[in-house]
Amino acid sequence: MINSVIRLLWGDLKGDELKKFLMLATGFFFLIGPYWLLKILKESIFVNTVGPAHEPIVKILSLTLSLPLVLLYSKLVDLLSREKLFYFLVAFYGTLGLVFVYFFYHPTIGLANPVPNTSRLLGWFFFLYVDSYISLMLSMYWSFINDITTPESANKGYGLIIFGSQLGGLTFMILGNLLSSDASRYATNAPLIGLIAVCCIFIMAPIIYMLHKFVNKNTLKSYQENTDPKIKEKKEVVGFLDGLKVILTTPYVIGIFSLIFFHEVVSTIMNYQMIWLSTVTYKDPGLVHKFLFNYGLAVQAIACCFALIGTSFFQRRFGITFCIVAYPLLLGASIVTYLVSPSLQTIFYVMLVAKAINFAFNQPAKEVLYIPTSKDIKFKSKAWVDMFGMRFAKGAGSMVNKLAGQALGVTGCIVIGCVGIWVVLANIIGKYFQKAVNEKRVID
Repeated sequence: MINSVIRLLWGDLKGDELKKFLMLATGFFFLIGPYWLLKILKESIFVNTVGPAHEPIVKILSLTLSLPLVLLYSKLVDLLSREKLFYFLVAFYGTLGLVFVYFFYHPTIGLANPVPNTSRLLGWFFFLYVDSYISLMLSMYWSFINDITTPESANKGYGLIIFGSQLGGLTFMILGNLLSSDASRYATNAPLIGLIAVCCIFIMAPIIYMLHKFVNKNTLKSYQENTDPKIKEKKEVVGFLDGLKVILTTPYVIGIFSLIFFHEVVSTIMNYQMIWLSTVTYKDPGLVHKFLFNYGLAVQAIACCFALIGTSFFQRRFGITFCIVAYPLLLGASIVTYLVSPSLQTIFYVMLVAKAINFAFNQPAKEVLYIPTSKDIKFKSKAWVDMFGMRFAKGAGSMVNKLAGQALGVTGCIVIGCVGIWVVLANIIGKYFQKAVNEKRVID
């Protein structure tokens, strides 16, 4: 019975392959679940301690921080094995998170102080901490998964992984909603939410340990090892900036970057619209905090359901090209609805598409694009794209927000134009990917 359900939802997964993806999905449960608590906290804490008008500025600062971070990460890739790098990042972000929780409880620096001010450094630093956490950890974890998976296996197992991540998001968002339901207890409940999220980050380390201990090593072979049996004999010397060099000299990687760039620009512009409308509609910090958690819960509920029945099905039935092209078309249609009828309700539904359908539909398809690439691309170039590239795109979107503000005529033209270019590029990249897989070729 269980095997029949697994086969229906995710294809013919069994044995060590099923065990591998179950463990990877559990790891994502404790990566994405705590992140969503921290993501909502960073928005509500920044709005309530610094003010919503400064959100474009902090996103530009996040772009500035991403450059030294990605350089440091690239160096760590050279110095540490995949597993040790993972353990290091878990320990670093878990420990730093505990420091932030301590200051949340402070009577003047922390959340008990209800007066927003640009000098409230806690809001600025915590926003940057959460942004860097998801950029580094998510990029590294997907690089690790892509390096031990083949395209055929990904079409089956990535649906299970995404389901695990969205189930984690849904579970933790339900908990977050329960703890934030009483708006009057914001100053005490928000730090508790942060403490729960940070403590769960540490759980990811033993999961990776068990993966290598209990899963057959043949199941952890990469696309390269299957196409080139001698790949282990090759010892590549990788320079500090090689990840960036590969991006600039490999059109395929530039194409993947463009997909992320246009998504983040559009998403950042639309998210600012929602944050601004929520602060105008709800004056109380606790009510804004509660609205953002309700939004996060809705995102995770939709993403979890779609990941269960749709992610693997669409990849196996229609292919990667269909997935990465259909998503911007759907997002563009929802944005047109908002431009015609701008309100908090309509932007709420736009952001559900921008986040929920992205996580369960577009994100896993985009990650599959990295499978037929070299290790330099998977770990170093992907890090540049996911960290600096993503922050650069958010910075570009934030500049639009800073300059255009609530001028829907301007922002509408920009986002629709971005979606149009995005669709064309997605079609080109999807076809290039399929050709490389059919020819069993490694893209480097």
